[in-house]
Amino acid sequence: MQMRRRVLSGISMPLVLPSVSRAGAWSHESFENNSALDWVAEFQGAPTGQFLRRTLALGTSSEYIESFVGESVVAAAEVVAASLGRPCKGFPEELRAIVAESGAQFRPLASFARLALTGVLGPKSELRQNWSVHAEKLSRWEGSVNELLKRLSPPVA
Repeated sequence: MQMRRRVLSGISMPLVLPSVSRAGAWSHESFENNSALDWVAEFQGAPTGQFLRRTLALGTSSEYIESFVGESVVAAAEVVAASLGRPCKGFPEELRAIVAESGAQFRPLASFARLALTGVLGPKSELRQNWSVHAEKLSRWEGSVNELLKRLSPPVA
């Protein structure tokens, strides 16, 4: 756990963002949980394709994917989806400017983001296990991630 947290927090210094900070947040929505909001703050400090790739790579591990990592992977995948012109409802305003300026470098990560989300949905995902405890809410969370997968998919001709 320490190594993975260092991978995320060691990329840049976190920034304080009053407009996106919420105490104790945990939701099926991509940006309504603490780990995703922490990730947004870090990404703003180094808004690069390399930062996104490193975050997404954590979701492709064959090892156990901790909850905070899964939430960060979902947030990173949302940035990629927004770069494709398919942002989620509630996409943070702070990220819109980054996507408008640098989105072209994020678009090639769409298939990698889909792969990372498959890991977050998989059996070695603590985030999935946490949602499984709340069976009535599991389908809502899965639906949210599956909807993101669709937004990352190439358009059907």
